[in-house]
Order: sequence, then C-alpha cells, then structure tokens
Amino acid sequence: MVSGLPWGMALVSGVNTYLPLFLLALFARFTHAVHLSPKFEFLVSDQALIILGLLAASEILAQKFPGLDNVWDFLHTLLRPMAGAIAAGAAVDTNQTLEMAVAMLMGGTLAAAAHSAKSGARLVSTTKSFGLANTALSFGEDAAVIGATLLSVYAPWVMLALVVVFVLSFFLIAPWLVRTLLFDCRIVFGWLRWVGRRLLHVPNPLCLEESVLEAEPHRVKSLSANLAPGEELKGVLVGWQKTRGGPRPCYWLLTSHRVLIAESRLFRNAKLESLAYADLSVARFRNLGLFSRVELLARQNRTFTLHLRRVHGLLGELAVQQIVKWARLSGGVGLLETAATLEPADKNSSPELNMTPHDLAKKYTVN
Repeated sequence: MVSGLPWGMALVSGVNTYLPLFLLALFARFTHAVHLSPKFEFLVSDQALIILGLLAASEILAQKFPGLDNVWDFLHTLLRPMAGAIAAGAAVDTNQTLEMAVAMLMGGTLAAAAHSAKSGARLVSTTKSFGLANTALSFGEDAAVIGATLLSVYAPWVMLALVVVFVLSFFLIAPWLVRTLLFDCRIVFGWLRWVGRRLLHVPNPLCLEESVLEAEPHRVKSLSANLAPGEELKGVLVGWQKTRGGPRPCYWLLTSHRVLIAESRLFRNAKLESLAYADLSVARFRNLGLFSRVELLARQNRTFTLHLRRVHGLLGELAVQQIVKWARLSGGVGLLETAATLEPADKNSSPELNMTPHDLAKKYTVN
C-alpha cells in the first residue's frame, strides 16, 4: 500500500474522471507493468475498455468549451471521488478486504481534494478571463493526467512524493480554496439568476429599502442589535469581502448615520467596522459583468470593497447613489460613476448642512 501507483491514479481521477481508469485498464490489458486486484479485473474486458474510452473522449471534449466545463465539473462532483476509490482499489497490491476498503477510502478522499482544487481553478479562470483561458487550461490538465499516469506506473516512488506534496499543500490552502470555490459558485449562480429575471421580466427594485428583503431575516435581526438608539436601518447589501484567507461573506448595513460593515467569521462573532458618511471621500459602483462591486474610500485612506452578485447589482447602484447623497450633506466627498471627485459643499450655502445626519437621512430617503 506504500506504492505510489494507487495514490497517483486516485489523485488524477479528481482531475479527469474516466481517462485515468481507461489508461490503467490499457496498461493492465496490454503490458506487464500493472496488475489489477482480482476484484477489479473486469476493467480489462472489451466492454469496459470501450465504455471507458468513450467516456474519457467525451470528458476531454467537454472540458474544451467554457461554461460546459463548469457544468461538467459540477455534475461529476460525486463521480470523481468514486472513480478515485475504484482506481486506488484496482491498483493496490492486496487481497485483504480491510486494506482494500482503507485504500478505496483514501483514494476517494484524494480524488475529492483534487476535484476541489481543479474546480476552483476552473471557476477562477471563468470569472477572471470569461472562459477564454479554460481551453488552454484543459489541455494542460490532459497533459498532467497522462504524465502523472506514466509516473505512477513507471516511477511510483516519485509519484508518491508528489502526492505527499499535494496533500501538504492542500491543507495549507484548503480554507482559501473552499471560500474561493463557494464565492465563484455563488457569483455564477447569481449571474444565472439575473439572466432568469431578465427573461421573465421580473421588475427591478425601486428603492434601497427593498435590499432588506434580499438578506436573511435572522442575520439582519442579529446585526441590527448593533445599531445605536435612534439609528434607522435604510438598506442591506449582501456580498463578499476579499481577505488574505479568501472571500468572506459580508453584510453592509446602511443606516441613517453610517455604513456598518459586518464580516462573517466561522465559529466567531462577526467582525464589525463603522464608517460615518462624513468620513467618506470616494463612493463608487462598478458593473464587472458576472458580478458588481461597491467601493468606499474613507479620508483616513481606509478602503472597503464589497463584491455583489450580478442579480444584486442594481441594489448596489441605488446604495451608492444614496451614500453619495448622504456623504455630500454630511460634509463628505462623493464619487459616482462620473469618475470625477465631487467637492464638498460649502456648509454656509445650504441650511440643510446644519441638520443632523439622522434628519438628513430621513429627508432624503428614497421612497
């Protein structure tokens, strides 16, 4: 069980479901380099080779088309760990049932880890390059699978070392990878939801208050407990804030006095930051295609960025319009989509600027 053959084949099964099994069966059928476990000798039959060959060719072709490759990866989320378990069980040199079961469990786990890394890379490529880099990435994956299979057969100890390096690296990047994978999945599904709304002619939100309906009620209720007495909740933006550990879910509570930023933490209370409207120097909304982004810059050079699903883009735009209005009236500086900084108004030019932020917010709230 210490040979690199079963673990190498399990690892690459997380990248391509059928090609490693097909290559393993070919080596067992036509060479003496590989001997399959007796319980998996059916893989070298004519029927199994034909089916595996067709499935491998289908997967190789499907992975060359942006969009289809992400759907294919999603559909094979459960199949790739199963393929990794079969590859490890077929290649392991043992007749003991317990050892076989342990090998298959470890093989399935390796394949699941490789599938997570591969799917995360694909989704990042899709969101960053709009799928243009996916085809080249697919050719690289095919070459990696073939090369790793050859190493597993002819240099198993080298492959075992590579598997150990992958496992150690995966544990280091696993939190970032999981958060990035979840972020990219939600961005893609948010874009699909936006397309569905457009096709079904679902009306757009008319005011910022409707953003509260898009947030989880229990989370809004919990975060609202941090508001000061007399402070009114005007809207909620739900998105992600990128951190060193990957994108984290984040809530922006737009109140009558400030922006309350709550960054979610696992097993810990949310990290809270407060940004008064009077301290703002830049407020900007950007539509980036698959998703939208709201950017705030405070006078102390503190930057806050929230990434929104495309379906929530209009809410982000409404929020920025309101934030700019409140910042102006509170003596701050706002920057909207015009890419030109708006100078602070002269406090003597308008009696409204002598009003409290609470009264200003009530007066200029969009109904």
